[in-house]
Amino acid sequence: MKRLETNIQGFTLYKAGLPQFPRNFSRDSIISGILMQNPKMLSDQLSFCAKLQGRGKNPSTGEEPGKIFHEYPGVEINGYSTLFNACDTTAMFLIAHEVYQTLTGDKTLAKKQEKHIERAAIEYILPHIKDGLFIEDPGFSGAEEFGLSVTYWKDSEITGRENGKPKHPVVYTLAHVQNAKGLRSAAKLLGSRSLKEKAEKMIERLKELYDEENGGFYIGIDSEGRIKAKSSDSLHVLFYLEKEEVSKEMLEGIVESSVSLETSAGYRTLDAKAAKQVKDKYHAGTVWPFEQAIINSAARKHGLKRLEEISSRVMKYLDTDPELFVIEENRVKKGGCDPQLWTIGAKEYFRNQNPASLL
Repeated sequence: MKRLETNIQGFTLYKAGLPQFPRNFSRDSIISGILMQNPKMLSDQLSFCAKLQGRGKNPSTGEEPGKIFHEYPGVEINGYSTLFNACDTTAMFLIAHEVYQTLTGDKTLAKKQEKHIERAAIEYILPHIKDGLFIEDPGFSGAEEFGLSVTYWKDSEITGRENGKPKHPVVYTLAHVQNAKGLRSAAKLLGSRSLKEKAEKMIERLKELYDEENGGFYIGIDSEGRIKAKSSDSLHVLFYLEKEEVSKEMLEGIVESSVSLETSAGYRTLDAKAAKQVKDKYHAGTVWPFEQAIINSAARKHGLKRLEEISSRVMKYLDTDPELFVIEENRVKKGGCDPQLWTIGAKEYFRNQNPASLL
């Protein structure tokens, strides 16, 4: 953690990983703070996020009113900055506020940032909701495209689409659920019945994102149709859902379909068949330690013992803090950064036996 620590504008923050990502990522820091149940880490990150919160539309960076940044500073890709290239960070900002308040009992941070919480929910999330679905499109910032191909956490390539890019507008199932949870957190923090009802409407639409044929959720739906693959997204999404929000039949389908994702180090991001169709393997066929902690917490909340056991396998490989594991012919090899912030968060989660429900 000390190697990743940095001071930006008076806040104690953390770089995502070394050597490739010596920048501050909202998503990585918030998830790490949640996994470690670290209120100080969350407080500083939330304050920095509020300070940089989007004010207007900027097609060069993806900035939108109320939006929380992706990485600071942004990097340039194909003439676009990645500064605001994420559709889940604003939801995570709201969720983290609720987690911080639950951990500490301190309501002063949310009170101090009340306008930022309102802007995140009302100015960013609500305009993205169409008929109860969270829509992602560069057009919201006035742009024709983003610097990144994909704008939820698996942001390198998406399976089943030319050049690994969705055809906007797109609904990413995981981002849809995260933003529903974000609205619910905002509703609780602000005492807003209206926001709570909108979140409930989003959860109702979730059944339309479920693939009854294959079990599990679609990765998403874009202008070309459903994006199908057996993906860790179906396991990951359970972290943000309550027991009553997922039917028994859905859970059974998710557990059955996830067998093809199992490895000796935990769950792959994509099954082997889908991974072969993706050129950039960074988010394809790899195992990410942080996601194993997310899946493990979800499994404990929903009472899914097999998922709990498989996801916990990652710990035997974590003698250091690698970003990910590459699976080649059933061999597990470290990849990416080492150290990686949210891998440290995952190790802390497993070591401390944090509560089944982190949210």
